[in-house]
Amino acid sequence: MRRCQSGDDTAFEELVRKYQQPLFNLIYHNMGRRNDVEDIAQKIFSKVYFSLPKFDNNRPFFPWLYRIVINQCYDEMRRARRRRSLTFSELNLQDSENIENLIRQEEIAGAPADEREELHLLLHKMLDRLPEKQRRALVLRDLEDVSYEKMAELLNCSEQAARLKVFRARTHLRDLMLKAMRRRARAP
Repeated sequence: MRRCQSGDDTAFEELVRKYQQPLFNLIYHNMGRRNDVEDIAQKIFSKVYFSLPKFDNNRPFFPWLYRIVINQCYDEMRRARRRRSLTFSELNLQDSENIENLIRQEEIAGAPADEREELHLLLHKMLDRLPEKQRRALVLRDLEDVSYEKMAELLNCSEQAARLKVFRARTHLRDLMLKAMRRRARAP
């Protein structure tokens, strides 16, 4: 970071290479739209580049980058909500067992590819409905596979609090998914 702050462009290129894939994963898991990942990542790296003078070298880099990613994703989600969001009637879902498998991140064996895609769309829509803190905890733990210890650091809480946040988020997400399934089943 010191080399980047002193204007060394090769150091910034190294930084981009090192964090590009984790950043892509974070964006995808927060946004759920594969097509937008590269555009959003480019905006984020641009923000990082122009914010280098503000970075405190006494602090770890990844939490700082993580905050920039999350903020940019929220901005993008707000823009996307203004454009259009899918309705439940546009999704073709089968049964609550598939939803539970999806929440637990298990492979949905035997389900057709289009059904898996629809379930992932619903999952991302329901993730978007979770309160910010629950969504952040669930994305970190279940989608990014971040340890509870690292989560506690990123979320500025104890490890036990991080575990509780994930538990509450999973429970809330499961409830939302099951409600969506019931609505879908009642729809004509």
